[in-house]
Amino acid sequence: MVAAEDDLALSVHRCLSGAFERLIERFEGPLFNYAHGILQNTFDAQEVVQDALMRAHKALTRQYDEERCAALALRPWLFRTVRNLSLNKRRSKRSSLEQPLESFDDGRLGPFVHLEGSELERKEEIELLRRAMSLLPVDARELIVLRFMEEMSYAEIAKTVGASEAALRGKVFRSLKLLRDALEQKGVAYAM
Repeated sequence: MVAAEDDLALSVHRCLSGAFERLIERFEGPLFNYAHGILQNTFDAQEVVQDALMRAHKALTRQYDEERCAALALRPWLFRTVRNLSLNKRRSKRSSLEQPLESFDDGRLGPFVHLEGSELERKEEIELLRRAMSLLPVDARELIVLRFMEEMSYAEIAKTVGASEAALRGKVFRSLKLLRDALEQKGVAYAM
């Protein structure tokens, strides 16, 4: 997939027909989920992603030369752009960000939840997971989303958040422990 993403950056740079639309189709949903996980606000997440995609288009078509586009790790670069814009927005709206993560639903929370039983039990457990995630600090939520929902490698996460892979492994481990503790506070025991 990396080669296809690299080709996509070059295709956008070369202004090939439909290239930017393919970039949007491939990344808009995951970038929105990531921004929403940080901001906990649908409107702000949409705004951040739109801004990030417009900046990406400008950078790829006007600011970066072909060599830089060819060397660009597109996925981490896009996620880092969204991360920076989200953190800036979060700082500027800190007092209005008291909404919990409960409204976050990308339909992919399943990997955290191993369910048996009825759909009602599944929904209740997903709701408990959402509430537990809302108790986590932003950086812990961010790492859980990138590693387990977006299934990024540690190398990609390192490029996204600007940290070393070794440091990230420890941070992801601690983030999972925080999530496990939050779930236990909610009376749920998960094997993670």
